Amino acid sequence: MANSIQELDGQGPIVVWLKSSLRTHENPAIDAGRIIANKFNRPLLIYQGIDERYPHASARHHNVLLDAALDMHQGCKHLGIDYVLHVARDGHRPPVMKMFGSIASLIITDLFPLPPWKNWVRKIADDAQCPVVEIDCHCVVPLPVFGKSMDRPFRYRDATKKLRKRRVGAPWPSLQFESPRSWDGTLPFEAINVESLRNSSERLKLLQSCNIDMSVHPVWNQRGGERAALARWDEFSIKRLSGYARRRNNAADSEGVSRLSMAIHYGMISVMKIVREAFEVGTKAAEKFLDELLIFREHAWHHVYSKEEPYGAHNLPTWALESWQDTEDDVRTTLLSQEEFEHGDSPSVLWNLCQTSLFRHGELHNNLRMTWGKATPYWTPSLEASIEMGQHLNDKFALDGRDPSSIAGIQWCHGLFDRAFLPPLPVMGVVRKRELETHQSRLDMEAYEQHVTRLPYRQQRPFIIVGAGFAGARTAQILTNYGFDVLVLDKGTIPGGRSSTKRREAGAYNHGTDALDDEVFADARVNTMLEGTDVRCETRITSVEPKEDFVLLEDEHGFTWEAEAVILTCPIPQLFSLFTEHAPPEWEQHPYASNWTLICTGSEPIPNEVLNYSNDSIEVMRRGINDANSNVLIIQMANAWSKKHLERTRDEIIDLILQEVQPIASAWFKDAHFHAHRWRFSRPVNRPTSFDKNRITFAGDAWAEPIGTIEAALKSAEVAALELVWKLHYAQQTKPITMQTTLF
Repeated sequence: MANSIQELDGQGPIVVWLKSSLRTHENPAIDAGRIIANKFNRPLLIYQGIDERYPHASARHHNVLLDAALDMHQGCKHLGIDYVLHVARDGHRPPVMKMFGSIASLIITDLFPLPPWKNWVRKIADDAQCPVVEIDCHCVVPLPVFGKSMDRPFRYRDATKKLRKRRVGAPWPSLQFESPRSWDGTLPFEAINVESLRNSSERLKLLQSCNIDMSVHPVWNQRGGERAALARWDEFSIKRLSGYARRRNNAADSEGVSRLSMAIHYGMISVMKIVREAFEVGTKAAEKFLDELLIFREHAWHHVYSKEEPYGAHNLPTWALESWQDTEDDVRTTLLSQEEFEHGDSPSVLWNLCQTSLFRHGELHNNLRMTWGKATPYWTPSLEASIEMGQHLNDKFALDGRDPSSIAGIQWCHGLFDRAFLPPLPVMGVVRKRELETHQSRLDMEAYEQHVTRLPYRQQRPFIIVGAGFAGARTAQILTNYGFDVLVLDKGTIPGGRSSTKRREAGAYNHGTDALDDEVFADARVNTMLEGTDVRCETRITSVEPKEDFVLLEDEHGFTWEAEAVILTCPIPQLFSLFTEHAPPEWEQHPYASNWTLICTGSEPIPNEVLNYSNDSIEVMRRGINDANSNVLIIQMANAWSKKHLERTRDEIIDLILQEVQPIASAWFKDAHFHAHRWRFSRPVNRPTSFDKNRITFAGDAWAEPIGTIEAALKSAEVAALELVWKLHYAQQTKPITMQTTLF
């Protein structure tokens, strides 16, 4: 019991709240709901809520949860049970479970022993006016039955031997009674039309309305849901389980393991079913498979269940903590940034391929996980940083991340569930070492590289991005990191767009976007994002024409490019002029704030009385770079003033702006040189009308909130990169899932 309320009260529904056990077969939470609903004649409601607040919420994880929802909907329909889905998103974030807590007669939920999920359950249980019950749907030996942490896996094996023996071969009971009655009350949220999720466009729109990380793309050829999980298990148990013991350690052999970890993590398949059917096989290979599932996996779950705060380094054994303390001052010759870790930019070829597998495909072969995890201490400054980085990489990208097994696995790399190994070595001390070079020498690196660098979509032509500002650069970075061929075309002399820094003999300055921090120019950030991408400047695109299987672009000199797909980041009125087919008419006059800017280059640093001057016609006066010794002054005029004088010549504008600063009467201006620049499309005022064209996607500060900001440009880029691949992927023929089952 999650709270102290013992009796069912009222005629409200029994709500089965599923967070991590997304299946209808052999689901203890659903079966308990059916039994109690039948006994007490209460309506039964199966509720799945997809929140945005779980760690590393992203398009990758959300898409799997939506796959699961489709099968949950179909499976519950087959059982005659009501199922509803809520997806938190813009305009739809009510406290659903708090509301259910006031009207339900009972809440049953699947036990998941990690924050924030367990904290959510506690809060709901404290507030609810009905009993709240947690049921373990993940382990053969239920967590509340044992729930202890043992220092070594073999001790867990011995301690739970009798508990396992009673359960391993037991058949799942079949419930034979009529379907529970439906609840006719009002839901505390607007339920998703689950069938609409079969439409890829509707699903993408739903994801775009969620506050999640869109830069972590779905694993395109990896389906989630109960049907796919059961099909994978059937295929593995029949065709490949017999070779498991022999093939399991070869990371270059992707079919040597079950690849069921995602399905098991999300509870899309019953571990009880897998164990029972593998036990019936009875071979040595099946025994080894069961050992991984029943001992190493469940040991991790029971360990995490016993810890109030399972993530911290304090959970390591004393000998390991002392060893890390002894080596904390050891020299780390290379320290990697988070971005270098995420994109696999380390000194090791093998580690980079491991990270590529995680980043692109959401999985890492089990035999490489320890090798991958034991490398981070060498590239991070401390034990805590190493554990935190390993957990971050795993949970952000792995389809089976945010799981007790991965928490234990990351900490195992740092000494958990292990013993000391003498003599001590630099950095690792007496913690077991696992050399990348040694592992690489026994692995078919060519085969492994081909496997992990595979692409979900085969390009015939490059993806072309028009515009090398923040939106274009971020889009290029994402697509390049996923391994696609990307070409960026920009009309400017250098990348950066409105953020580009001009470098003259008198000094460097930025007259569009100011420096992002005390040292970094905005365009330096842009250039960093464009590393590894082909960029061609001084290329002004004048038309964009969609064809059947490509997009044709033409520049002002008549040169043409064929693109697999295109992302356009131009201001909206400029977009209007690019299409030979009509774009939305309102694009031609889409409202933008305009700005005249005066660049003043003096012979000395700018005095404070100049910088502090203001009037209603001036939006901002600032240094050209964020440096007290800067001799370049940027005067950005207010939108109203700029609109009034928008069509004036540059010479006229220089005279008019100097009249505005006349009251300063500073000698600094006497020796200065002046250059006026007009930003006709400085900042968009609102979002444009959508324009859906196959193979064409849009990004820029007009396409996301807050409108007209760098944040909007970056956010829109992440959405656009996902949308581009999404359209191409779902345009391909998708094979239906075929399986032998009577569930649906």
